[in-house]
Parts: sequence; C-alpha cells; structure tokens
Amino acid sequence: MPVRMRPVGGISPVDLLVSVAVAGLSTWWWHQFRPGGVAFGLLAGTVLLWRRRYPLTVLAAVSVLTMLTATIEVDGTRLHEGMLLITLALAMYAVIVHAATLRRAVAGGIAASLVAALMLPLQHNGAAGLMSLSLRDLADSAELVVGYGGVIWAVGLSVRYLGQLRANANERMLSAERERRDNARIAVAEERARIARELHDIVAHSLSVIILQANGAAYAFDHDRERARAALRTIGATGADALDEIRQLVEMLRSDGGDPADRTPAVLDQVEAVVQRSRDAGLTAALTVHGTPPDVPGGVALAVCRIVQESLTNTLRHAGPRPVAAVTIDYRPGSIDIEVTDTPPAGSPLRSGGAGTAVTAGRDAPGAGGHGLVGMRERVALYGGTFEAGPRPDGGWRVRAVLPLTGARPVPA
Repeated sequence: MPVRMRPVGGISPVDLLVSVAVAGLSTWWWHQFRPGGVAFGLLAGTVLLWRRRYPLTVLAAVSVLTMLTATIEVDGTRLHEGMLLITLALAMYAVIVHAATLRRAVAGGIAASLVAALMLPLQHNGAAGLMSLSLRDLADSAELVVGYGGVIWAVGLSVRYLGQLRANANERMLSAERERRDNARIAVAEERARIARELHDIVAHSLSVIILQANGAAYAFDHDRERARAALRTIGATGADALDEIRQLVEMLRSDGGDPADRTPAVLDQVEAVVQRSRDAGLTAALTVHGTPPDVPGGVALAVCRIVQESLTNTLRHAGPRPVAAVTIDYRPGSIDIEVTDTPPAGSPLRSGGAGTAVTAGRDAPGAGGHGLVGMRERVALYGGTFEAGPRPDGGWRVRAVLPLTGARPVPA
C-alpha cells in the first residue's frame, strides 16, 4: 500500500518564506519592468503557498503561468529564464515529495521536465519562434533540463524516501501501541471472566447448600432438634469453606499471584469433599472413579473440581425434591472424562416431562443457572476439551466433559 506523503496541515512559516522570496527574486530579476516582476512574483508566490497540500494542482498552475510569462516581452526585455526555472523547480520538487502516490510523483516530475524543455525555446524566441524550433534547440533545452532537473529529482526522491521511512516507523509504532492496548483489553476481559467463574463457582455452590440447609433446619427445628443441629453445622462448615476460598482468591489478586489454578496442584483430592458437601445438603450422590489420578496442571485439576461442583449445585437447585446424582470420573491415558448425571426419584413429574420439562430447561436459561453452564464450557474450552450438557430421556440431566492431558503421568501409588 503506498504511503501518502501529503501533509494534513495548512500553510507553514517555511511556505510563506519561500513565497516571499519568490516575489522578491522575480522583482529583482526583471528590474527593467518591475511591475511585471512584481505581478509574476505575487501570482507565483500565492500559488506556491499550497504546493505541499495540492502539489499537482500547483504544478499545473505554475506551468501555465511560466509558459505565459515566457512569451511576454516589454521594451525588449523578458523575465529571466532562471526565475522561470526556479519557480517551476519548486513546483516540481513539491510534486516529487508530496504527491499522494509515487506514480503521481513520477508523472508530475516528468510533466514538469517537459514544460521546462518547451519553455526555454519559448522564452528565447517568443511565441512565433515555436513554429521554427529545430531539433538542435530542443536538444539544448533537454540537456539543460536533464542536468538541472536531475538534481531536483535526486533531492526530491531522497526526501520522499526518508519521509516514507519516518511514516512507516510511526505506523509501526502506532500499530504496536494499538496491539498493546488490544492485548491489555483482552487480558482484562479474560481476567474478569476468570474471576467471575471463580466467584460464581464458590458463591453459587456454597449459597445453594446454605439455603437448602437453612430451609431444612427451619422445618426440622420443632420436630428433630438433632437434624436441625446437623444442618446448622453444615451451614457453618460450608460458609467457612467458602470464606476460605474467597480469601485465597482475594490474596491471589492482591499479590498478583497468577491464576488460582496454578496454586491448587492437588485439587483433584477435593472432588470427594465436594461430593460429600452435596450429600450433607441432602443430595443422594455417588462417586465412581476409574483409573489412577494423573499428575496434571493445576488448571486442569481445578476445572475437574469446578465442573463436578457446579453440576451438583445445579442438581440441588433444579432437580426437584430428593434427587439422585452420580459422578463418574475416568482417568484415561490421554484425558480425564467427567460425567455427572441426576435422576429424579420414581413417581416424580420430572421423569415424564410436564412441569419437570420447564425446570430442566431452566438450567440452560439466562439468569437460571446459565452462567454456571457458560463457566463450565469456558473452563473446558481453555484446555481444548469437549463439553456437553442437556436433558436425559428419563427426565434427568447429564453433564459430560472431556479434558485432554498433555504429558500427564500417573502419580506413584
């Protein structure tokens, strides 16, 4: 893509100084007819003020002005050819340096050279002498223009090239800055999503257990004091565990300690505790483990724990009274397969559609557990795994996730 060299600003002090110099020089160079020199200088100087912003238009105007002036003779005098060439050279230099594309710069420079080659015989012989121009006259003019214009071409192209280098360097710097800002925004978004997942999994699970236990304790308070006390103990333990997890998360954030997944290398051992906590909340849950737990990164281990936790939390919230859940973890050589299913008890409307259909569908509805499913999907996607969640034919719910392992090795027994 060509680099546009046209400046975006207006008239600079340098432009004004050049135009004043052109007006003064033309007045001095046509001292035999100062009004003519002043008129040419004012017109040429005014047009040249805009040479950097509109280089091709200025070149066209200067070409017409110099060609017309070259034909004017007063008392046997003409404006010196040097003044005409300097004015045309300024316009040609501006085109070479400031034209929008290199193609236009080259075309404008060639056009200016042709105008100069025709202007010199015209200035020497007048308008009538053009009809009798010889090849010798054109050759002499071309020789002078090539030598004179070669210097302008060399300087102009050098300045243009240096300008392009600066523009490219600035563009690279701006691109790097934009990329840095984009990466920072992405990092912030990922951090917010990660924190949201952790807070959701900690708070949603704990509060679900606490609410269920509190309702049970309120019901059992007048009928079974021991059961009420057990529910209160579960509430206390669940709240303490949740508070401890939140404190760890806050400590990690304040100390810039990285991903909490990297701080929980043995979190696979906590899966059984998560299942037991759900049992204490009134859920009938079975845990089946196949294979030997491998030595995995903390992020994978935390993902396994959170998937089980969120699945059981959804069962407590949405599967109706006295649900039955089954957690199966299969440690395979190249992956960890997690499956959590729940089955409503016999006779429950959840087993045959109807009202249960609405409850089951609510697990994936926005504002009704949807954040938990999104969080599980995000966790699995981080490690290139697969995730499935949906109703079962018998009216229950099934969550299945497969997390691939890279270089995992079994822990010695």
